[in-house]
Amino acid sequence: MDVSGELATVGVAGASALVAAMAGDGWSGFHSWIGRWFGRGGEDAAARQLARLDRDREALLAAPEDEAEGRAGDFSAAWAVRLQDVADEDPDAGRALLEFVRQWRADHPEAEPRVSVVRQRAEAKGKARITQVGRDQTIVKREQS
Repeated sequence: MDVSGELATVGVAGASALVAAMAGDGWSGFHSWIGRWFGRGGEDAAARQLARLDRDREALLAAPEDEAEGRAGDFSAAWAVRLQDVADEDPDAGRALLEFVRQWRADHPEAEPRVSVVRQRAEAKGKARITQVGRDQTIVKREQS
């Protein structure tokens, strides 16, 4: 995919790496770089975003183990929107973020994306039932007798 096509999803790629860094060992370098990246919008914008990042990281690290994945997903979704907004306004910033994420992932292979978006849509007609549990889907259709 060419870079211009990738810019449409720069927020998702950036947020995935960002949340992985929040929960792992690569946080310090990522935090420094993203602070400079947000600094393109001025010192106040960078300070605001870094404070938000630090708050979100603390919440993620403090989450009980059974809630951590859900919180990571929530943070990833929220940061994807924020990062995409910046990339949409400044394509050069989007390209810089993509390049940084590629390099960061190469340097931190242990930080595979752990957050994914799962969308499910189910429709039942007649006497059919659909039961969705987590990521599994079971479709039960009663036989006509």
